[in-house]
Amino acid sequence: MTNNSNDNDNENVISDQMSLSLFQVAPWNDEMRGIPNDYARSALFTVRNKRVKRTAILNQPIYSANKNVTITYTGVELRAEDDELVWQQVLEFAKRTVFGEWVEFTFYELCKEIGWPINGNYYAKAEDCLSRLQASAVRFTSNRPGLYKTDLESISFLDRFRVQNRGDKSKSRCQVKISKDMVNLFIGNHYSRISWLEYRELSPIARRMYDYFSTHKEPFPLALDSFKSICASDVKTLKKWREMTKKACKELEESKLVKAIWVDNDYIKCVR
Repeated sequence: MTNNSNDNDNENVISDQMSLSLFQVAPWNDEMRGIPNDYARSALFTVRNKRVKRTAILNQPIYSANKNVTITYTGVELRAEDDELVWQQVLEFAKRTVFGEWVEFTFYELCKEIGWPINGNYYAKAEDCLSRLQASAVRFTSNRPGLYKTDLESISFLDRFRVQNRGDKSKSRCQVKISKDMVNLFIGNHYSRISWLEYRELSPIARRMYDYFSTHKEPFPLALDSFKSICASDVKTLKKWREMTKKACKELEESKLVKAIWVDNDYIKCVR
């Protein structure tokens, strides 16, 4: 007879957590932000030339440095330059709200926390990001016990999104809901805390570099080709990518988010 007690226990734990807030499942201080390790180690947020149009993706496999996880994505391409920052800040706004309940904030509050200028152009940019995040579908499968089921349904970065009193600057407010299934990405301490003020000032490539290395206390060297895959970069030559990576290493080290980081024989080496 098969013993399903462990599976049932995991399901009960997850069910209980769905009535909690993200902060109760995965706490971080207000000057920090939280990111699931499986997102940080994957190419869900790309580093591309701003002038290149975002691609529309249908059920496409997404590169993950974690070989225990398989990710497929449907939606408009998400980029590190803006979508990633907006999503992390929305999680901050939402972290003390019970999963599945409405979270409310203004475009002013969102842009201010990200460090963007306070004007109509950036309000529109923020709304575009929120729309892309809501119109996404991410499917995970993993053999890691207690985190994902093989039949886990696709989830969106944002389950719901709407703007109330659009056009009235004094009254307009964003409202979002975070999917209850999002808890699966954080349970078991499989997330990382990042220092927000320093992080948000990084270039997209340096930010994606830190995403990856923040998930390891004692990081192994990362091949340049693997890092390029994490960024989903369309840079044509290894020489150019090596130059860009070295520049990002210098930027990240100067931010003091890591003690040291450098490129050696086409591997990125990092001391946290």
